[in-house]
Amino acid sequence: MQFTAHTSPGSRPTNQDCYYVNENLFIVCDGVGGKPYGEVASKLACTSISDYFKSNPCAVYDVNYVNKALQYAIKQFQETENKYPELKNMATTVVQIAFNSSGASIAWLGDSRLYHIRKGQILFVTQDHSLVNDLRKQGETDESKLAGIRNFITNSLSANNKGIFSSHTITQSEIQKDDFFFLCTDGVLENLTNEILCTELTNKNTLEEKAQNIFSLCVGKTRDNFTFQIIQT
Repeated sequence: MQFTAHTSPGSRPTNQDCYYVNENLFIVCDGVGGKPYGEVASKLACTSISDYFKSNPCAVYDVNYVNKALQYAIKQFQETENKYPELKNMATTVVQIAFNSSGASIAWLGDSRLYHIRKGQILFVTQDHSLVNDLRKQGETDESKLAGIRNFITNSLSANNKGIFSSHTITQSEIQKDDFFFLCTDGVLENLTNEILCTELTNKNTLEEKAQNIFSLCVGKTRDNFTFQIIQT
């Protein structure tokens, strides 16, 4: 398995995105806009969830396990806000994937995404927890009506979260050589369509060349922070 990760403040003065990588666990977080201290929230989420995985080794990361990791992170948010009241109501999106011998466990809150791509085809993509996505499911197709609410998140990691991730499990037999898993914050998606993403991950460039091309499509062209990870199996 190969992987690479990149982050940038984009056009913002500060970067409220954060990520974590090791050989088994990959996390991308985006501090929720409109909430205070988004950069603290995203960093605390990455630290708390990864600490839980390090402290609780397990053969299989099932849904119950990843929800326990989330509940541990929520407790860290609560304790941090009790100690530093000015941080109250901080929140962040989370998308993560944990690999083990039986496959991989995907979990998310908010509108940061994970794509599973093979030979230019999207096999799976997380569904955003956002007002825009909810309205689209209800049949709304007028993009002008959706434009003003694109950043409204309906679920995120905070001290008040109920402790349940949206999740998806992939068995080992469903992962093939040269599959790609792409994790990203919504800033990446301002200029990167599904078609462009599939093209960039299908070409014959090295993994780092693919990442540099995607970075170039975002830098100087996005209003938001942007962060992405590419994993090649």
